Amino acid sequence: MVQVLIFGAGGVGALYGYLLHRGGANITTVCRSNYNAVKDRGILIRSKIFGRIQYSPTPVRTIAEAAQYEHFDYIVVGTKAFPGTAALIKDAVGPMTAIVLAQNGIAIEEEYGKLYPENTIISGVIYLPVTQVEQGIIEHGPLERFEIGTYPANATASAKQQAKRFSDLFQAGGGSCSLHEDIQPRRWMKVALNAAWNPTTALSLCDYANFLRSSPHAEPMIRKIMKEAGTIATAAGYPNVVTDETIEHDIQRPKGRLETGGKEPSMLTDVREGRALEVEAIVGNTLRIGREHGVDTPCLELLYALAQGRNYVLAPDESWRPIARQD
Repeated sequence: MVQVLIFGAGGVGALYGYLLHRGGANITTVCRSNYNAVKDRGILIRSKIFGRIQYSPTPVRTIAEAAQYEHFDYIVVGTKAFPGTAALIKDAVGPMTAIVLAQNGIAIEEEYGKLYPENTIISGVIYLPVTQVEQGIIEHGPLERFEIGTYPANATASAKQQAKRFSDLFQAGGGSCSLHEDIQPRRWMKVALNAAWNPTTALSLCDYANFLRSSPHAEPMIRKIMKEAGTIATAAGYPNVVTDETIEHDIQRPKGRLETGGKEPSMLTDVREGRALEVEAIVGNTLRIGREHGVDTPCLELLYALAQGRNYVLAPDESWRPIARQD
């Protein structure tokens, strides 16, 4: 039986664990705050696609604990894409383990490639409206799409085979998983969308539709940010990925919800819940690649500075100082 470790048993990890379980894999999940709930009751998923379902993976508290039980064929990283995450799975990575990144952002694979140069890295682009509403209880909306490919695109034949095997397993469980020869164009499409909408909604505290409704300047700004990301993608070797047509398509979805109510991007949810933001993976890395190629990015630079400030409030380090009060 295929052995899969889910690192990050929140919304994404819980649902993907279920699909892989249904596809025939044995699932172990690293749980933190929801450990007792998963241990006692398993994971309950209320899905617009799959219905009301419950399954019981093997819960562990740490990666080190997981490594004592199994040698894993795949580790699915479903946490937020924060710097340093790659090192956290080290104890469970064996010589034949493939690492699947179910995370947002661009250039997030580099850290894994440096730490695990002999392992297969499978990069995944997620389209999955899902959240953990209570410990061990997941709500999932009417969309489920996972697009994957090896990192780098010219990986070995054995790495390609591991990616194909994962895709087959995922689809056997009823999931939608497309395997791409080069996943980076799909990543650039998604990060252009995320870089535009996530920081602007997190900073304004508006959902998609209300942000567009808030000002005549809102829609032109979103278009400018997406175009900056598209220019960076072109400079990085991926032309014709973020086009005027794709930008128009992405704009029309929230515009279609102006009268019915918008959707809340993940970064806005994180602000409301007081959680740290994926600023580097989504905005910082995009901006860094732009600078490497000499691309002018005034909108992204402003968003990056402001998003870093918001994140500093949510996740301050030891340099944080409270406001000085006058006596």
